[in-house]
This record gives sequence, C-alpha cells and structure tokens, in this order.
Amino acid sequence: MKKNSILLAAFLLMGALAPQRALADEQWSTEEYDVVYQDERNQTAIWTYGDGVGTIFIDGLAGVYTDRGSYSGYWVQEFSSMRCDTFREDANGEPTYYWGRFEITFVDPDFPSRWQAMIGLCDRKATIPLNGTPITPM
Repeated sequence: MKKNSILLAAFLLMGALAPQRALADEQWSTEEYDVVYQDERNQTAIWTYGDGVGTIFIDGLAGVYTDRGSYSGYWVQEFSSMRCDTFREDANGEPTYYWGRFEITFVDPDFPSRWQAMIGLCDRKATIPLNGTPITPM
C-alpha cells in the first residue's frame, strides 16, 4: 500500500513539473482569419490560419509560454496576391512561391495574450498590420 502511494505521488509530481504546452488551446481571432497554435518543431512555433488556408512559422517561440516578447517568422499559403521570385517550404516541406514576412509582438506576456503583427509579401518589409485577440472558452 505504501509503495503505491509513493508511486502515485511521484507520478503527480512529474506531471506538475512537466513543461506546460499551450499549443492547440491557443487560438486567436484576427481581422482576416482565426489563428491556431498548431505545433512546434525545434525552436519554431507553427500556427495555422483560415481552416488550412496558410501556415505561420515563428522562430524562437516554441516552448515559450510566459514572458513572450517579439519574434520574426514567415507565412506561407497555396496562393496569394503576389507570387514571389523565391520559394519557402510549407508545413509539408513542399515549396511554395506564396509567402511573406511575419513580425509579431505579444501585448500580454502570458497566455492568453493579445498580439500585434506586421505582415509583408515575399521579401518586402512587413507593413500590413494584423491584430490577434485570444479566443477563450466560455
């Protein structure tokens, strides 16, 4: 009986010490689409938007759930208003010529957080504003 209590306490302690993953429970509403924190690869956070319209890769955000600041990345999608001269990889590793810069700053340091982003087309400077407001369960 004592051995079971020790194992249960150890299991509960391991769960409490495990890093908290925000991922798919982080969702935002923007002027254009809803955005979902979908996955992480190494140090890159992967967000999706518009029910599969596109993907955003944000360098350095993976694993950062508190004290968030500013980050850079890029977006990709199957089609947009401008075809770039160079390609970027999409979420499946396939090349796409429809991409652009994505610069983001979190307004609130912790989840759920609002954010402000600037988007660019291809290698052009990011000048198009986009604001994210958390979608929280009622």
